[in-house]
Amino acid sequence: MSDNQKQFSELYKSREGEFNEEMQELFNKILAEDFKNDPLLMDEFIYSLYSEITEKEPTELELLKQENKQLQEDSEMIQTAFMELSDYVFSK
Repeated sequence: MSDNQKQFSELYKSREGEFNEEMQELFNKILAEDFKNDPLLMDEFIYSLYSEITEKEPTELELLKQENKQLQEDSEMIQTAFMELSDYVFSK
C-alpha cells in the first residue's frame, strides 16, 4: 500500500466514508499514479475500505447457527440440572 493509499485510508475511516477536498486530491493521485487510471482497481480499493468500516450483519444462516448453539447449551444445562436433581431425590 502506497503512502497516498495509507493516508487516504486513514482519512476515509476517520470520516466514515465522507469525502472532503483533501481526500478528493488523494483519490485522484491514487487513481492516476497507483492504479494507472484503472477505475476497477480504484473501486476495489474503495470497497475494501468501505468493508472495513461497515459492520457486517449476520446472515440468516449465521443467526440460526447461533440460535442452535445457544439452544444446545441450554439443553445441556437443563439435562445436567435434571440429572443432579434426580440423583439428589433418589439418593434419599
